Amino acid sequence: MLKRVTLENFFSFGASTTIALNPDVNILVGINGSGKSNFLKAIRLLHEAVAGQGFEKTFLQEWGGFANVANVCGGKKDYIKLSYVFSFNVLEYQGEKEEDWTNDRYDSTYEIKIHRLGATGYYFEERLISKNGALAPSEFIAMHNNKGKLLLLLDAEAESGELIDYPNEKIPYSFSGSELILRQIDRNINLYTALKDAIEKLSIYDYFSTASNSVIRQPSIFGTEEKLLPTGENLNSIIQKLKNNHSLEYEKIEKLLGDINPNFKDITFNLFGSKSYLLLREKNLANAISIEHLSDGTLRYLLFLAIFYNPNRGKAICIDEPETGLHPDMINTVSDSIKHASKDTQLFIATHSPLLLNAFDLEDILIFEKDEKNQTKVLRKTEEDFAEWNDDYLVGQLWLNGQIGGKRW
Repeated sequence: MLKRVTLENFFSFGASTTIALNPDVNILVGINGSGKSNFLKAIRLLHEAVAGQGFEKTFLQEWGGFANVANVCGGKKDYIKLSYVFSFNVLEYQGEKEEDWTNDRYDSTYEIKIHRLGATGYYFEERLISKNGALAPSEFIAMHNNKGKLLLLLDAEAESGELIDYPNEKIPYSFSGSELILRQIDRNINLYTALKDAIEKLSIYDYFSTASNSVIRQPSIFGTEEKLLPTGENLNSIIQKLKNNHSLEYEKIEKLLGDINPNFKDITFNLFGSKSYLLLREKNLANAISIEHLSDGTLRYLLFLAIFYNPNRGKAICIDEPETGLHPDMINTVSDSIKHASKDTQLFIATHSPLLLNAFDLEDILIFEKDEKNQTKVLRKTEEDFAEWNDDYLVGQLWLNGQIGGKRW
């Protein structure tokens, strides 16, 4: 889905930094404060601004606006820039499948430049270009402070769109300057539809609260969502849907629960009016264990299984530190589940777990560090860097020993 992300003046990212991505697994390692979460924020901002709660609510209301988001190494900055390169594989409107991840002939690039405006304000410079097999890319959006050019289909009978100036009397509507054009524009151009659909299918999981009063532990309504919400509050609903509609995946989840708990029998549900309550049945117990009383580790484990074994999990998923609260046996299974999901979903996993790292190859790892200016830099290592080694190695062991970076010592 995402081939490259370039960040400039965004939180801990100062100078323009391009991060090349794998189509399947991307494991993020580095010390606390090295920039892993800031990279995930860049993906979250894309999702929220185009298909979620909106740019203004995320950037201004949640993050505190330009002054809090802009990198301040070397002084205040006047702009923040984020660029996302999408692969052809996700933009399938062209009618054929491009399997070569290194081929960029059909890539589409979406750039957002956020300019400072006064104490708390901002305005956008927004650009969307697509190569579509041509040597030179075509412009779809080229806007600066709500003025510029847009490719629009003004006539429903027209075979192709027209690149026109905006504002324009031909356009019977106006755009808000506080939100991105891509969010507001009609889906009457194939690229807009494909790109917005792809961004909508992004899922970002920062942290699951499993406290005794958390929403995850409460009875939930059977909703229409096809995948787990960021809060995990629809876990009951998702597990029931998997049981009813994807029995093989559901049986796999039950098997993996049994692998880490030999007393586990099965999952069951109690109904309270329009709400349901998840319970686990165990051997030799007269009563099932309700979700309210599941251990934190078991509940977190079940949440990750509900993500990775859900066929409708989405095109790309971000998860921050999935190992939190898990027994080592669970971490091994979560690692296998990540590999399973990565067959058709791009994954971004931030971790501090050497056990999880041991399950992956060096080429899967993105190493986050700070440079001499206290700005984030992102590195990769390959097997060629350890060609002289005679013994086999584990990635987690290399990381703990400080041989791939991403550590204080």
